[in-house]
Amino acid sequence: MQIISVPTVYTCKTPTAGWVNLAQMRQVMDDEDQKVIIVYWLNGDTSVFSGENADAILSALKEAQQRCECENYRLKNRRKQYDQT
Repeated sequence: MQIISVPTVYTCKTPTAGWVNLAQMRQVMDDEDQKVIIVYWLNGDTSVFSGENADAILSALKEAQQRCECENYRLKNRRKQYDQT
């Protein structure tokens, strides 16, 4: 069994909806035409965000994804070792 460690709090400040914890999201569905997203939370609740709030959440999710992809220290260290040999 593989254990994956994820942050329990990864916050995003929205313009009018306050703080949102991205780590508690289970699924996000977006409609780019209307600038609306529907968030399904881990507890089964749903929330709808629109306009600037939706943009802020989508932006924060993209930033979180980039951080996860580029901050894999084990992979970085292995690449450095291979480059040196």
